Amino acid sequence: MFGKKKESGLAVQHYEGIAQFATDYPCRLELDEQMLTVKRIKPETTVTLERSRITSISAMEEERFMLKYHGNAVSTSKAKGIKKYYLVIQYDKGFLAFWGTAKEYGEFLKMQFSSDSPDHISL
Repeated sequence: MFGKKKESGLAVQHYEGIAQFATDYPCRLELDEQMLTVKRIKPETTVTLERSRITSISAMEEERFMLKYHGNAVSTSKAKGIKKYYLVIQYDKGFLAFWGTAKEYGEFLKMQFSSDSPDHISL
């Protein structure tokens, strides 16, 4: 009753793709049938992307992400033993990258697999 209101969406850190958001800035992601919504926390700013513009969603370990998108499989983690995982959202004009820990990785995979199931397949 008097507890903190549970915020909707998945808590992640913005890595790259939104020029107005700094690297490692906390955000919340929500993906529904029509829209991806990214909410930056303090100062609150909302960014939306129509789902129809999303071409793919990929979840991957940090080494794979860094190698694929930056040409070098380096770790950016400042804490030893804490592994980072990335969610990459490709869309018609580029990509957005967010990171989280093992706690968020399961949700990243759910987003990836939900985006891979088309509404209609024609053979």
